[in-house]
Amino acid sequence: MTERQRNELRAKAGDFKTYSLVLFALGAFFYLGTIIPGALETAKKPFALLAVSGCLAAALYCSRRAARYACQLEEEENPFEP
Repeated sequence: MTERQRNELRAKAGDFKTYSLVLFALGAFFYLGTIIPGALETAKKPFALLAVSGCLAAALYCSRRAARYACQLEEEENPFEP
């Protein structure tokens, strides 16, 4: 693996980690909007909770992608360690 490919993997892992944190924070703010009394109409709460679950699912996906890239990078740097 070339240095350029290693740098790309590091960049991808960092980007996906950042995406994960941003999506988690967005989901948390959506959730706060659903539990604050009077902040949201009762009819709109299911849509807000769907947005919360979508943000958290996307955050989990991005977190796993970041971990996969980091693991791949570590395997390439240390191929002989068990």
